[in-house]
Amino acid sequence: MRSLTKNLGIFIVPFLIVFLVRVIGVTMRYSFKNSCSLAQARLDGNCIFVFWHQKFFPLLYSHRNSRINIMVSQHRDGELIARALKLLGFTVTRGSTTRGGMKACLVMRKVVKQYDLAITPDGPKGPRYHFSGGPITIAKLSKRPILSVGIGASRAKYFSSWDHFMLPIPMSRINIVFGKVHYIKKDANEEMIRQILTRELNEINRVAEVF
Repeated sequence: MRSLTKNLGIFIVPFLIVFLVRVIGVTMRYSFKNSCSLAQARLDGNCIFVFWHQKFFPLLYSHRNSRINIMVSQHRDGELIARALKLLGFTVTRGSTTRGGMKACLVMRKVVKQYDLAITPDGPKGPRYHFSGGPITIAKLSKRPILSVGIGASRAKYFSSWDHFMLPIPMSRINIVFGKVHYIKKDANEEMIRQILTRELNEINRVAEVF
């Protein structure tokens, strides 16, 4: 019985997630700022989007069916998320740049040749707002740029999870703010780049939260 319930959950929950994304997403009013950075990042290929784990929900609707690949961890919750993402038109790579280290980064170096990448540098389990080195390593290996994304909702529910997950209220306004385009040189100081990207992400999120 427990096995049956587990299998039913793996089948049903992704559809419930997709239903929630579509029901709320269709009511949200999106505003995109600094879109010129997005055009610049995609000028000669794909790019690596980075954004805080807390804020990813609005992007599931705004960027569905957009040839974006998302790395999802191998744990059971990851399986539910991976199935939901595929139903929304994303492609999925299983693994973690945090736990899989260089192996996962080498995989994503190949994937970015075909798709944009979307990475939460503080995911999948935190600490919140801590920028891990995975996206920086992928950018060095692939020579593709990092583009920070800030997200804000005019009305939202914040949960008591590790990331204080943000769920926009239906009919809310959504600001999506793109940061600067960052090409990372192979000899760049990783800690310095992490600090720069962390400051930028925090800043554009503050901008996105102003309505």
